[in-house]
Amino acid sequence: MPVDTHGLNEGHVGKRMRVELADGESLEIRLHELTVCASPEPCCGITYILHSANRSDGKRQSGAAYWTAFGEIEKFEVLGD
Repeated sequence: MPVDTHGLNEGHVGKRMRVELADGESLEIRLHELTVCASPEPCCGITYILHSANRSDGKRQSGAAYWTAFGEIEKFEVLGD
């Protein structure tokens, strides 16, 4: 069964993007890598460098690398290179 990447593909790697997550968090990121497994496993998702987030609860730090599962992504927008 193919993995649902929610529209993200290798052409998005390296791009600056805004990503909205299912929990309402909005992130501005630079996409580093897509991880696509043979089947929908917990390892399928994106790795990115965080530029900013709409929450300041100390959960995420700007400039740090993070991973998020494809299933947590509601929508995204490419902002530039």
